[in-house]
Amino acid sequence: GRNITYLVALVVLAGSLILLYYQKPPNSTSEVIGVYEAMVLLGIGGTILYVTSLSMVADLIGFTVGSSAFVYGVMSFADKLFNGLAVQIAQALHPCTDARQNCGTYYRQLLVFVPAGAALVALVSLILLALLVTTKKHCRGTVCVGSVEEDQA
Repeated sequence: GRNITYLVALVVLAGSLILLYYQKPPNSTSEVIGVYEAMVLLGIGGTILYVTSLSMVADLIGFTVGSSAFVYGVMSFADKLFNGLAVQIAQALHPCTDARQNCGTYYRQLLVFVPAGAALVALVSLILLALLVTTKKHCRGTVCVGSVEEDQA
């Protein structure tokens, strides 16, 4: 369920990034609507990814709720820290020195390639998580379900 939802969100996000990358500078109202469509898809995909990530963290915490506040606090802090670093890096790498220069290409590439890189990391994480879950032993006490010993018996 959650892995499929996460994958669908990644596809929606990728679709929005493709729309943004091939978007021409708008000359009319109808061309501006394409930007809004891409942004709506970007918002939908990003929101689904964020909410699904929170639910996956809740699954990883499981019944050990004693440390859950710490885990969510660290996750929130890391989110804010990395977003702030991304903004600072984007401003430091800004190629325009004059306000009259057209820097649209820089911002378009920034808006496309940064989320695409994050989506790629998320996809690799999803694949690794799926592999980890399918190979993990599910044990309660001394009884393990899905273990190698049980399969050989």
